[in-house]
Amino acid sequence: MFTVDFNQAQLDKVFDNMQNRQIPFAASQANNPTAQVIKATHQQEMRSVFDRPTPFTINSLQLTPSSKTRLLAKVWFKNPPRFADGSKHYLEPQVYGSIGRPFKGAERLLQRNNWLPQGWYAIPGPSARMDSYGNMSRGQLVQILSALQSLPSGIGNRPAKYARGRTPKNLPNFVVVPPGSRQKPGVYLKGPNGSFKMVLRFVPMVTYRKRFSFFEIAQDVASREIVKQLDRAMQEATATAR
Repeated sequence: MFTVDFNQAQLDKVFDNMQNRQIPFAASQANNPTAQVIKATHQQEMRSVFDRPTPFTINSLQLTPSSKTRLLAKVWFKNPPRFADGSKHYLEPQVYGSIGRPFKGAERLLQRNNWLPQGWYAIPGPSARMDSYGNMSRGQLVQILSALQSLPSGIGNRPAKYARGRTPKNLPNFVVVPPGSRQKPGVYLKGPNGSFKMVLRFVPMVTYRKRFSFFEIAQDVASREIVKQLDRAMQEATATAR
């Protein structure tokens, strides 16, 4: 006759060890690689859905790792940067979609100096100078703000993005056309032959459609990765258990 007898005390000790030490450790070890894959997949998606995203945008995601005592790995945008009013991260409208957005620093300066109507937005015009990433040239934006005397007089009070270098000299001739005029409202660059080219356009509303499927991508990656990573972590935890 062959019999099998379990030592209940020994068995309880094994399961207690797994529950209290190995499973939390394995879960933590599974969470972090899964979150790393989610972050990498999000960065790849940014390059696909955004037009020439800057390295600053690509690196705007932050991974907060999991631990044995806090079984939660988090991937979200770094904080800061936010909009000028500190309300949300500047990429959130791309995730949720929105009608309107918080005002940018340049818009607030133009509003403060009564060039831009309250509640309106300033977006690049057809003749705006753009950088290699498809954004309006910071140098031209500083020229406009300087010509319109919309930069704070004290550098200490000047927004950081406009505080680099001195106020430009020999500024181009910019002309502001307010809403209600025959021409479209905005800031125009006056040329030597009397021509006018719009470099900033004033609009009463901006709308962002949802472009970055942040949560859908994270859920899809997590459902594929977490079981695989948990199985690997459990095998490692069991093999190294004392």
